[in-house]
Amino acid sequence: MARPQAARVARGNAHVSTRAAKTGRRTWQQDPEGRRVRILEAASRAFARDGYRGARVDLIAADADVAEGTVYHLFGSKRGLLVAVGAEYGRGLAEAAFGDLPPDFHPRDVARIVERCFEYVRTSDAALGIFLLASDPNEGGPAEDANRAEMLRAIEAALEGWMARGLIPPMNPRIAAELHFGLVESAVRDCFLRHGGADEAEYVAETARALGAMLGQRPSVKLTTTGREKKR
Repeated sequence: MARPQAARVARGNAHVSTRAAKTGRRTWQQDPEGRRVRILEAASRAFARDGYRGARVDLIAADADVAEGTVYHLFGSKRGLLVAVGAEYGRGLAEAAFGDLPPDFHPRDVARIVERCFEYVRTSDAALGIFLLASDPNEGGPAEDANRAEMLRAIEAALEGWMARGLIPPMNPRIAAELHFGLVESAVRDCFLRHGGADEAEYVAETARALGAMLGQRPSVKLTTTGREKKR
């Protein structure tokens, strides 16, 4: 999910942390959560830069300043690490889209959720986004599946909440979540991968209109070509 292919280049080579270099020893033994975060960040860079098949676990470990065995201990395998990278991206996307919405948020304002999804893709790691949208199932496929699973849970929860409040007609929330995510994902891919992020506001507006129709709503906000909201 992200911007042009040129963004895949220009990621730093593997490095050892400054602190470790100064002390001459590894610093991770008493920081298990920090180790996990550093490994995920290093893996995200490696997969985005080199692809799944080209990324090397030993170099990811060096970049994260941990032993190679620590990567396998925490994630099980290289594929497990790939899935964790996708899930982490998906959690970030779900938090950006739904994390701080007020309890009384109305589905007619779905354009705000769509806009947040596009903004997250635009402002997060572009090269990683491209990797997650790769069509090769042996490359970004498992990570994209994990990303998708995180978003589906968030969308399904939102739909169930709106149904409970009587704001949308009855529907199968699992199937509806699949359809909603598929629409947004397709729009994001077309906007950023095929058109380099051009006309983002129009993509947001059209996606919101389509989702509003699926929800039985008339969206209350239309985005202008500058990305600003305009009340109807």
